[in-house]
Amino acid sequence: MNAEDYWPVRSEDGLNEKVPGEMDVKEDPELQSSPSSESSANEDEFPDGGFRAWAVVLGAFWTFFATSGYLTSWGVFQVYYQQVKLLHFSPSQIAWIGSVARCMIFLPGVFVGRLVDVGIFRATFALGSLLIIVGTFLIPVCTLFWHFLLCQGFMIGLGCGLTYGPCITIVTHWWKRRRGLALGMASSGSAIGGIFFPVALRNILPKLGFNWTLRIVGFILVFAFSIANLCLARRLPPRKAAGGFFGLRVFRNAAFAVYALSSFFTLFDAFNAGAFLTSSAVSYGLSSNIAFYFVAMHNGSSFFGAVAFGSLSDRLGTMNVLIPTITAIGVITIVWPFCGTVPSLSVISVLYGITLSAFGSLSLLPIAAMGGTEDLGRRMGIMNTVFGIGTLCGAPLGGLLVSTSLGYKAVGYFSGEFMPHCSPNGWFNGFLGGVIFLGAILLALARFLAMARIRAKF
Repeated sequence: MNAEDYWPVRSEDGLNEKVPGEMDVKEDPELQSSPSSESSANEDEFPDGGFRAWAVVLGAFWTFFATSGYLTSWGVFQVYYQQVKLLHFSPSQIAWIGSVARCMIFLPGVFVGRLVDVGIFRATFALGSLLIIVGTFLIPVCTLFWHFLLCQGFMIGLGCGLTYGPCITIVTHWWKRRRGLALGMASSGSAIGGIFFPVALRNILPKLGFNWTLRIVGFILVFAFSIANLCLARRLPPRKAAGGFFGLRVFRNAAFAVYALSSFFTLFDAFNAGAFLTSSAVSYGLSSNIAFYFVAMHNGSSFFGAVAFGSLSDRLGTMNVLIPTITAIGVITIVWPFCGTVPSLSVISVLYGITLSAFGSLSLLPIAAMGGTEDLGRRMGIMNTVFGIGTLCGAPLGGLLVSTSLGYKAVGYFSGEFMPHCSPNGWFNGFLGGVIFLGAILLALARFLAMARIRAKF
């Protein structure tokens, strides 16, 4: 028996459970007000395949390529800015650029998700595409720190926020039974982009310089978003769900609230290893030529993680896959600072890419099973905003910890372990330490709460 056999029915808080044996039509006022039960039934019959559904996956693939794949390559920019462009700024200050961009990919979700629900998808997606492309073309003319922060942090980040979240929602319109596989294949675009961008940057920069390298990247983004805008299309009609624009009453559902808290703690520090992977390798004496490729290895391995774990989640349940995955991220983050050789950092890069991509591709799937389709975009948008808040301060705080006596080891302790002696402010890290493991524990609790409502794999 699958989770959809106990699909929740909306109520005042937007998330009441369906009682087995009772008909949805009796309880859902929106179904009662539909023109016909036949049209409602058609909306609930997900294609789960066919040319149009796979075209949507293709469009989502290029969206992931040009958003999260592009942003995942921040480690390359971090090192280049530290060594060339922003010499007089600390790693923590420079990390704010990448952290703001990663935050903005999630933070506008509460607004963007609702826009998708009410039918304003194409305009939102086109605007986001334009912001990313224009922001990239503006980076070569940046000269001051706030220029980079505005263009590469806020402008590109906001563009990603207007495209990334809606893209995931649109994919769920077309897939249900094989939703994990579809999203896994779409999110593999992040892996391909994560391989392409750092390798391209590393090879083009010495030949053409920083300005023309970014212009070439801009033209590649034009190509990617042209395909995405042509292929992506919503299937479900616009819905006006109860609960206002924000619909924060979804937090009355215990499973949703605990899952949001779990995601916050996980994302608060899950990106630190990726953000500082290259710079840590350089600090251990490895050449920058070799260090650049650790980012590509990390992103390349994420291709297999996204597809394999996406398919596995369809069989075992999303949360059943996410719990050990997040735990593994915590373990990897502890071990990473102690790896100072090419073989050890290569292994860490691959394992980190596999596990982080699994979390990235599956993290929003449980939200689809916590309510109906009428406000799916809003629920996913709210969760994306939670992701953004958790992401915002992680990398800058990691950069601050790098300046302590333990350097990158302090970041590892903070990410994955309760270690009260990892910095001069030991009590502070002792209080905040173990955030990723705490995220895994809270996820297990959210699964327990959800299983009380959805008695199946979850």
